[in-house]
Amino acid sequence: MNKGKKNTILILFTIFIAFLFVFPMFQPSAEAGLLNKKDAIKVAFLWQRWDVLDIPAKLGMAIYKKILRQAEDEYQVDIKVYEFWDWKHGGDVQSGKLMSLDIDVAVGPGGFGGWVSPRSYRTEIRRFVRSGGGFYGICGDSTFGSLGVVNLPLGYKNPLKKATGSRTLTPMLGLANVYTDASAFKNILSNPFRFKRADIIEMVGQLPISRAPIKIESTMMIDIQDPYKGQRVRVMLGNAPLIDGPVLFRLIMPKVYTLAEFKGTDDPYDKTLRGEKAMVATWYGKGRVVLSVAHPELTIANSKAHDLFVRNLLWCAKSLPIKDRFINSLPLLFSLYRSDDIEHPFFLYLLLTADI
Repeated sequence: MNKGKKNTILILFTIFIAFLFVFPMFQPSAEAGLLNKKDAIKVAFLWQRWDVLDIPAKLGMAIYKKILRQAEDEYQVDIKVYEFWDWKHGGDVQSGKLMSLDIDVAVGPGGFGGWVSPRSYRTEIRRFVRSGGGFYGICGDSTFGSLGVVNLPLGYKNPLKKATGSRTLTPMLGLANVYTDASAFKNILSNPFRFKRADIIEMVGQLPISRAPIKIESTMMIDIQDPYKGQRVRVMLGNAPLIDGPVLFRLIMPKVYTLAEFKGTDDPYDKTLRGEKAMVATWYGKGRVVLSVAHPELTIANSKAHDLFVRNLLWCAKSLPIKDRFINSLPLLFSLYRSDDIEHPFFLYLLLTADI
């Protein structure tokens, strides 16, 4: 065999091997454009006994179930809803029910329980999402799904411990390369020495009547909210906005896509909210993640806002009928932090809560 022919064969073989590794990263998910053929989409709402904000859970569940019943007709799906409760030393998530019941998407409806969560609780959620489950974190649970909090006003670590009733604060899940930007709280958290749990409850009490417009962004790679691209939707406010995580982490974590940005504000926040991230989407292992700062699902008498919630949820469950071009795998780099048993070693030193 002459030298030229050998070189040609070598080049073709190299291209073939590269194709095998690269093509799976850019092909559409097999389930992206079709509704699941499963009997039902299983949705688990995660509630925490240690979070005082989860006390009115029954009221919230009535709202969620009503919206999802309407979604069943609109999207021609069957949705089965579960309520998972956990406490510090056990519960539904910690006993492995996310996996054993074959849940499609776990919904964190909000609260500040993620600041003081048991390690086994976090481990089970990460394992579930990494294995292909979805996580939809809303309001306070958008922080729980993120890398943590930055720009927290000076002196507020100890008051937060008092407010949560815990001596220590715990790391977040780290499912998406974003942080919660606590600088939006500066006009609210003015005096750390007088800050207590009642102040959090008072602030949260203003949220149900708050309304601010968010603009649905258009992306080339993912079209979760395709019917509303470029539109503004008024939604109930919730948590502080999200901001990009470390640039270095883009080498080991999937890209985060902005679904919506704030275009206005309302009490208890000031104008710093404008232009910040309100909803983002990404993936973690084989699973999908949406983090929503705002509460579209609790926005009363706004069917468009409710549909934003439904579409986010269905996408996380791999049951939204869209043809997206979402990159669904980074097998080599993502394996750097696959352990189910330890907190992400590359993340701990950057998390706000890791050194408390």
